[in-house]
Amino acid sequence: MRHFISNLVCGVIWSKSLRDLVRTRIRFPQTREYVRYVRNFAKNMKQRKIRTVVGYGCKNFIVILNNKHVFKFPLLTDGKEVSLREKRIVDAFYGISPIKIPLMKIIPYKDIYIRKYEFATGTLLTDIPPRVIAQHRKHIAKQIAEFLYVIGKSDPVEIRDLKPNPDDKPGFLYGWFQGDFWQNFMLDEKTFDITFFIDWEQASFESWLSAFYVCTHNWDKFGYRAIPIDIMYEYSKLYFSKK
Repeated sequence: MRHFISNLVCGVIWSKSLRDLVRTRIRFPQTREYVRYVRNFAKNMKQRKIRTVVGYGCKNFIVILNNKHVFKFPLLTDGKEVSLREKRIVDAFYGISPIKIPLMKIIPYKDIYIRKYEFATGTLLTDIPPRVIAQHRKHIAKQIAEFLYVIGKSDPVEIRDLKPNPDDKPGFLYGWFQGDFWQNFMLDEKTFDITFFIDWEQASFESWLSAFYVCTHNWDKFGYRAIPIDIMYEYSKLYFSKK
């Protein structure tokens, strides 16, 4: 019944992000409790500004407090396995990445595991008009290329057991990869420096070719052209100059 009602209501909402939020609030009544949890967390704070969004695929309900704290509540599972894995990866790369990674903490709560993050300042690249990004694409591409190079050549001993084969060595377009550099980074709109890379849930040790294909497709589809070419050029230059 909740699915039917949510589909009926969302049929008249044009905004996808709003549709996802309304659908999630109807289908998962526990989200009200999650908002109360964050309000209680903030009870001694002078300001308690709260906004909510829904994660990709409606798998997580996200509550942002005062643009300082981000709480991610799992909706489809208890969140334990994915939380523990992401925490290990974030901790391993926090001191290695040339671009800041939000600090992360796991909070067991009743029968779920909450992921609490440092708020990532900046604006998502996909929220900035393509014509604006085009003017700064080489500067952006250099930063992404350096990030890919540094993370990709790293082989932290504490997470080697998460690799398909613990003895695999990094190589050209092969190694640890954040999982989605199409939209998971934040920019300073004044300097166009990348302020954060977010969402390390899907990070893995793999070939990047398929990810490059997906990113190229999405960048082209939404008008952010030539960035993948610039990234590949800058990454190759870094990789082969340091061999």
